[in-house]
Amino acid sequence: MKFCYECGYKLEGFEKFCPECGKEFKSPDDTEDLIDSIFSQVCEDIEDLKKETKNFLEDFDIEDTIDDFSRNSKRALNRDYDYIRRARKKIEHPGENRRVIELCNKAIAINELNWEAYFLKGIALFNIGRYDEAIEELINSLALNEENLEARAYIAKAYYFKGNADYAIKVYDSILNIDEKYFDAFKCKAIIYFHKRNYEKADEFFKKANNISKLSDDLQDKWAICKEKLDEQ
Repeated sequence: MKFCYECGYKLEGFEKFCPECGKEFKSPDDTEDLIDSIFSQVCEDIEDLKKETKNFLEDFDIEDTIDDFSRNSKRALNRDYDYIRRARKKIEHPGENRRVIELCNKAIAINELNWEAYFLKGIALFNIGRYDEAIEELINSLALNEENLEARAYIAKAYYFKGNADYAIKVYDSILNIDEKYFDAFKCKAIIYFHKRNYEKADEFFKKANNISKLSDDLQDKWAICKEKLDEQ
């Protein structure tokens, strides 16, 4: 039993037109050709779509996109500041410097503009004697926050420990040009001149440092030696 697929009218099976709605019936061959034609077109469309998708994926770096999404998500959650908060606590403990470096690297991976991450990493590198790397990280920090005078002070210390006392003095001078009462700059310049046996300059800067904040007993002893040497001249 057959029915008209247009209106559902019951057919005998030999009709070329539906007696009810007048719909013309195609021959089986015509219908098969039509289906083949539709199927071929769909296949062609699928192949075109596959080619377009392949070209798109070749130009599209999915790994970088996932990394960017992950990094941006962590930045939105302030995960870099969480690492920095932990690094701040650990930098106070001498045995934790390598862990501080790891935490700072994680913060930088999330937010490369976090100046404190470079700063704390620079201090940790300084503490373990990797002075060149420390200087590089501290300069990176200053590039993002030039008002951080403590970064300059650590750069000066690093140059001093590298054996370049004269350049260290220049860096301390750059600090004093910004803040003329920066205690550590006066104190460290006094120590440098003391070890260079320039007791007159050492005395000058010990005095300036002491006027800002009382010197420690060790520095008071060095200052006393300066005065003795000057009295002998």
